Amino acid sequence: MTTLELTTGTTRRPKMTAEQAQSFERFSLNNAAILAGAAAARGCECQAYSDWFTYNRWVAQGQQVQRGEHGTKISTYVHGVKTGDDGKEVEYKFPRTSTVFCRHQVAPAKGSENA
Repeated sequence: MTTLELTTGTTRRPKMTAEQAQSFERFSLNNAAILAGAAAARGCECQAYSDWFTYNRWVAQGQQVQRGEHGTKISTYVHGVKTGDDGKEVEYKFPRTSTVFCRHQVAPAKGSENA
């Protein structure tokens, strides 16, 4: 995914489409097991990678997380590129925690096509 350079020197990803929000480059069996347990605790049958998304992925799909809902934390790895001391770009990855919400925790956003 490309990034855009802002005048402040920070980078920001372009806005995600609904199709991009529903696709994943990598899958984690550990996270799928965590989400299966969370779904069972909630009393629902939501499936990992089809019914659980981050807040931004739900927004890209025209959904809004309902007020008061608490997400489930999962561990992910973020891939990045940095410039080494020798001036060459080096790829690396680092751990990050993401919060995801199941489809029972969202509703169509006001003003969206799904509302």
